[in-house]
Amino acid sequence: MNYRYIESIAGQVLLVFSFVVLFPTISAFFYGERAEFFLLTFLVSLFLSLYFLFDSRGYSKTDIEDSDVYSAVAVIWLLVPLIGSIPFALCGISPIDSIFEAMSGFTTTGASVLTPEELPKSVLLWRSMMQWVGGIGIVVVFLIFFPQARKSSALLEAEYPAVVLPKVRPKMRDMAILIFQIYLILTLLEIAILFALGLNLFEAVNHAFTSISTAGFSTHSESIAYFNDVRVEAVIAFFCFIGGTNFALIYALTQRQIRAIADVEFKNYLILLSAGILTLTILNSSQFDILDSLRYSAFQAVSLATTSGFTTYDYDTWSDSAKVVLLLLMIIGGCSGSTSSGLKVIRVVILLKYASFQVFKLVDPRRVKVVRYGNSVITEKQMEDVVAFFVIYLFVLISSLLLLSLSGYDMQTSISATIASLSNVGPGMGLAGGSETYAGFNPLAKIILIINMWIGRLEILPVLALIFSAFRGGKW
Repeated sequence: MNYRYIESIAGQVLLVFSFVVLFPTISAFFYGERAEFFLLTFLVSLFLSLYFLFDSRGYSKTDIEDSDVYSAVAVIWLLVPLIGSIPFALCGISPIDSIFEAMSGFTTTGASVLTPEELPKSVLLWRSMMQWVGGIGIVVVFLIFFPQARKSSALLEAEYPAVVLPKVRPKMRDMAILIFQIYLILTLLEIAILFALGLNLFEAVNHAFTSISTAGFSTHSESIAYFNDVRVEAVIAFFCFIGGTNFALIYALTQRQIRAIADVEFKNYLILLSAGILTLTILNSSQFDILDSLRYSAFQAVSLATTSGFTTYDYDTWSDSAKVVLLLLMIIGGCSGSTSSGLKVIRVVILLKYASFQVFKLVDPRRVKVVRYGNSVITEKQMEDVVAFFVIYLFVLISSLLLLSLSGYDMQTSISATIASLSNVGPGMGLAGGSETYAGFNPLAKIILIINMWIGRLEILPVLALIFSAFRGGKW
């Protein structure tokens, strides 16, 4: 492992991050709150940045392996939440709870141990900003300012892994800037719409930050149910849907490639959401009239399928069948290359194709079968990679839920909390339900969920690269 390369990248990322912290600092001054919480965070980030940059001088720029790049991304996604937790700790929140909240924020999980109404406005804005930055990607923000970073393409792919590479692949800086521009325009548009619908500017900004990033933090304990406005629900659901769409598809559309809308993953994404909404509406029709059933079912299907985690109704009161549908949506998640997490629609499609491929080989082993994903041919290696990812994902999921159940939680809480953290959804069911917080979970359970959020956001590979590289040792 090339430690100095990792230090160099971490130093550059923390330098950019230092100035991100200045935004809530300004808001703290504006609201007459404790700005020193954020000033100290700024100084810690800046000091570590300068230390890493100084210590990494003269590292070997030619001897950098892909495992070093993936390890660097994994380290960055540990360091940034740790530093980002400082304002919470200075508010008197315990270290574990502070790290839990920060990791949940940056990984766009939206699981919380705090009561929003008890927090200063600058801290609420910080929670939302963490999710906004985490949604677009820490590495994406970094590449905008440091486009010449070594292995920039691999860094971006480590943060946004592509199962099947898009045909339109601009330069990394162009891609990073374009993603940022689209993200910023959509955010500003949502702020304007929510403000026009009656939300005050503070509420509009916070909810725009946390919905386009498919993240889920709210300024109210009741989440979106607080507003009780179907127009607000529709707007937030729409931007969650956009956030769950592949950025490569959005890029292609900006290049007037209208045919990109026929992308196989996007079509299956639409089918998944439509099927989820229809099924939930039918299952909930005995509890609500048809319009209310459609309203609550549609919002929760979009919110959980895109791994946003907003709520408009306590779905813990729904039938077991409806809960199973919600759990499946949480596991699958949105599109690859989006702000959402989960297995991703493309992987589920390829898993199904792989299953049929194996059955076909069993029935007729002599005949050559070509598996296609749209116009692309899926190689057997790509299919095996997806299967390997699924097996590891399943292993982490089962291990985590067993550990949670052994630490004293019922099976519904253990299963849903594990899925909600690993898929970066946030709220689960039972003690982790949409109307609850994770404040009552014991320290061991919180640590397990923190690790799950980290693994889920990075989609496993960078974490494995870091672990194996650490055991293998390295050089300075």
